[in-house]
Amino acid sequence: MNLSKIFSLGKTRDTASRVERAVSYIVPLQLKREALLIYSSCDSDYFKYAQALIRSIDLFSPGFAFLLHIVNPTEEVRNAASHLAASLKSTRLAVSVESIDLADLPPDARRTYYACARFPGISRLLKECGTAAILCLDADSLIVNPIDSDFTDKADADVVVDLRNADGQVQEHVAIAAGAIWLRPTPHVRKFVMDLAQEIDGLVQNRELSWFADQTIFYRQMQAHAKSVRFYNLKRKYLDWNFAEDSIVWSAKGKRKENDIRFLVLYLLLSRDSRQARAAGQMLAALGEAGSAQAMSSWLAGRIRQARQGLARVALFVPRLDLPWKQMQAQALPPALTEDVLGLRLRWREFATRIANALEVQGVLVDLIEIPAPDIEPARVDASGADIALIPHRCHLDWESGSTPVFFYMQEYFRWVFVVNERGWSAASSTYPMDVNALADKASNAFQTYRDKLLTGAWSSKFDQVPQKSTFELIAEGALPAVPDSSRPMEHLPFIFLPLQIPHDQSIRYFSPIEEIDMVRALVEWARTRNVAVVMKPHPANRKAMRQFEEFVDHRHIFWSEANINDLIQHSTAVYAINSGVGFEALLHLKPVVTFGRAEYDCVTFHANTGNLDDAWNYCLTSDPSSLADTYRRFVNWFLDDYAIDMSRPEHAAVRLAEIAGGIKALISERRLSKP
Repeated sequence: MNLSKIFSLGKTRDTASRVERAVSYIVPLQLKREALLIYSSCDSDYFKYAQALIRSIDLFSPGFAFLLHIVNPTEEVRNAASHLAASLKSTRLAVSVESIDLADLPPDARRTYYACARFPGISRLLKECGTAAILCLDADSLIVNPIDSDFTDKADADVVVDLRNADGQVQEHVAIAAGAIWLRPTPHVRKFVMDLAQEIDGLVQNRELSWFADQTIFYRQMQAHAKSVRFYNLKRKYLDWNFAEDSIVWSAKGKRKENDIRFLVLYLLLSRDSRQARAAGQMLAALGEAGSAQAMSSWLAGRIRQARQGLARVALFVPRLDLPWKQMQAQALPPALTEDVLGLRLRWREFATRIANALEVQGVLVDLIEIPAPDIEPARVDASGADIALIPHRCHLDWESGSTPVFFYMQEYFRWVFVVNERGWSAASSTYPMDVNALADKASNAFQTYRDKLLTGAWSSKFDQVPQKSTFELIAEGALPAVPDSSRPMEHLPFIFLPLQIPHDQSIRYFSPIEEIDMVRALVEWARTRNVAVVMKPHPANRKAMRQFEEFVDHRHIFWSEANINDLIQHSTAVYAINSGVGFEALLHLKPVVTFGRAEYDCVTFHANTGNLDDAWNYCLTSDPSSLADTYRRFVNWFLDDYAIDMSRPEHAAVRLAEIAGGIKALISERRLSKP
């Protein structure tokens, strides 16, 4: 919504009351379908606090729109407000100014009006700003953690404020605390705030303002509108006078601003005044000399570093582990998580924790943002205000570039292995295609370590598997194609193992020139004419999508098996795949691998299509395991040591994470230096 009609450069007068109040807007704002607009008002004296509040949002909860309303600003404050709006990195700041004659009011009454001035402003906003809810904060507050919009547990709330009159025994002027108020833009709420604003205007007109008038009138109007507006308690984290580290809004009324060293140091640093910054530094130094440094926790120390040094910041986006990672239909309920899926996804959280720590160790501050995967989009990433963002489960092929540089991270081949790349994963990465002969034949035990686990039964695949079984058990259960000769019960037919993939998965959509059903159909027809057995194993993550492939089963040439993936690889002659992670596992078994699509490991496979299936089979029959071992070892060592982050080997993972974090930090520094 374009608010130019509100934020006009001309002056308007309130006609809803007799109060002579001229309002003009010196900094316009264009809303971008905001769900929440943050609002605060102040006078010239309190502008210094409002500056710190706005900078705290820009630093610790970036991406919001903020309207600051200033009553009777001096020319210096007008200029400072305009400069502040231009200097913010990711907070879109609008500034309105109000001219009102308060000269004949006593000092306490003028102070009262400054506290009350927010309500006429909120009344105007509620009429003009469509569907955006409003969070009104005292100017002398600080944001210290990301705003999570979790203001109340009541889904039907219209107005949320700190209610203190639960037993009816508290006096009117302290029955509510108005330091933070959330309002939903409904017609009834608009009427409530309009009545509240008009009553305040009446007191101004009659020069009857007294301290706490804003809270007294709010409480009275709340009672008057109780039947049409639902009022609930604001969560303490949005109005915290005790300055807890897990709170979002620190509220510092009165002497709290000077009496708490934590609030005071942050405020002084966020003010961006060199004298105040020096004062904050002197306080911190004095604390250290007095042996009182423990008063500053590691959390607060990080906040102070960020406010003081303008450190590089990375937004690390993590998909909600409890929700599907693809867009659901409207009103659809998420499926219940299985233990296998939960175990698979918890590795994402482990990786996020490790990469965040590696970045923080290098002095790069990390905002870990956990939201539903479909909501991780360029606009949301740009709103983070970060120097660089880390994006999960995506690549440049399905990401529309925004203003924030991104790195993509992905879980590849195994639960404990992740890759980070500026273009994406698999064949979308900047390293693809690989030339195995160009890789250094380095001294590494990665390949052999994985082989040893495989051979000793200590191996686990990406998806849960049934227990491994003997050859006799597999043949007896029909999991392997038996030789049609009752005198040879321990033998199975030579066969191609075909691990099926999810047909609409990204790895096929982006990295395969052929649809999976077309590949399977061509291979089935070839196998029947060449009298070759093919064993297909369904993908466990989508049984419904596997039904179309089961129709090819004839129990003569084409077989279906639910056996352990390693049993099927071990007993096969070769593994065929589009670009399945099973193909990577087959390298560890020293099996010939045929690929129809693209993947990092295709530098050591036979590249097949529907026209060269005879050549592919001949490659498999003539491949020598010892020669395969040399190229497989070279590729796997490179992938696990020099490219991916292998969390099953913590010492190697630490080295790679430090390298990646160092590269990101260097890129941020380079970009900052290149800016004019």
